[in-house]
Amino acid sequence: MLGKINCRLCGGSAQSSFEQKILNKYQISYYLCDECGSLQTEKPFWLHEAYDPFNERFDTGQLIRSINNAAFLSAIVSYLQLENELLVDYGCGSGLLTRLLRDIGLNAWGFDSYSAPRLALGFQKASLDGAGIINLCEVAEHFENPAQSFDELFANKPELLIVQTGIFEKSDPNWFYLALDHGQHIFFYSHKSIEYLARRHNIAATFLDGFIVFFKLPYLEKLFNPNTSKINSNLQKLLANAVPNFLSKLLINGYKYAVNDNSLLKTGSP
Repeated sequence: MLGKINCRLCGGSAQSSFEQKILNKYQISYYLCDECGSLQTEKPFWLHEAYDPFNERFDTGQLIRSINNAAFLSAIVSYLQLENELLVDYGCGSGLLTRLLRDIGLNAWGFDSYSAPRLALGFQKASLDGAGIINLCEVAEHFENPAQSFDELFANKPELLIVQTGIFEKSDPNWFYLALDHGQHIFFYSHKSIEYLARRHNIAATFLDGFIVFFKLPYLEKLFNPNTSKINSNLQKLLANAVPNFLSKLLINGYKYAVNDNSLLKTGSP
């Protein structure tokens, strides 16, 4: 174990914190950054094993996570009147979330450098060009070089960047979010890390209903009550009913948007 390393997010000094066994075979070190408060593994040499497709069996929460994420996106996008913006689900995996969002009529597309979104084939992007909304659902903790990854994401100047990830609060070798079985979680963000990212990219950020929302300053007045740090009451009500409202949209529309997408694919013009 090295005594310290350079933080892969802010470049600060990260001190050794504890060790754990990953993939049931490698004893690795975890480091806590003095500057941004993030936790990170040592340089990950095991990722070629971690991303064996067989490890997807551990992702038993994929369905419920995607429904909750889709409901949140549906609520905040409609509240901020951003329904016509290109929404890119970054690291979309199977494409489940992309399909759910398209099935309620949002202009959602998947982006994934490592897999083909089998549930949204034909609706994947090769780049983030033009994305007004970028969504990262359980993706940021996989970044090997988070500084570079977030630089690339924010370079697209999105209106909103939504992140869902476990927030690191204290060193605990038994924290479930370390995900030792599959070994894909290698970087963990603290509240201070999020503040650092917001400053670095000159954008505002807030924690909202279990999600981290980076947003451009013009949306500040709509998201918060005037001159306070309290979330707008209308938005609070919308988020409180986000899941039932989303499921209602999904069921009411039925196959409407799915059939439309099928036609687009047949004509080659998605």
